[in-house]
Amino acid sequence: MAFEDERVSNWSGPTKADAPLGQLPYLTVDGVKIPQSLAFARLVAKRFNLAGSGDLEQAKTDAVVDTVSDLQNAYYSVIFGKEDRKSGIEKFLAEDAISHLEKIEKIITLFSSEGYSVGSSLTWSDLYLFEITSTLLGLNSNLLDKYPRIQAVGKTVESHEKIAAYLKSRPQTEF
Repeated sequence: MAFEDERVSNWSGPTKADAPLGQLPYLTVDGVKIPQSLAFARLVAKRFNLAGSGDLEQAKTDAVVDTVSDLQNAYYSVIFGKEDRKSGIEKFLAEDAISHLEKIEKIITLFSSEGYSVGSSLTWSDLYLFEITSTLLGLNSNLLDKYPRIQAVGKTVESHEKIAAYLKSRPQTEF
């Protein structure tokens, strides 16, 4: 899939005013700006057969995404919160992250074969899980030691030929 990855360095004035909800990220498809990352991720997943096969597998995929989203939202509340960032991250990694990772490990165990979060082929829930856990591993490289299913999904994603090539070439940013 061809796409333009436009990074924003000056988030004010016309750039912010041009965004559908005055926030990033958003995706432009056929001239239509779509806000909310999960909404446009679902669109892309459906277009490229990563949403799951059939209604039941799609529901399982969405359930995994929603569970991972709980982890991501907890992390973002620390990053963008008002308390001291360093102590907030330490507390998050020691408490909240563990609780969420246990739930993710459990739902993967319910819904998947080894190496995937749902079923036996790559879905967008694998990609979404990989993205947030990669970020968290940057904060604590041992964070996933007790979660073999989550680790297996990560290995599956990073070993995918096209994804591996993208990961090598993409710009490194905080988010």
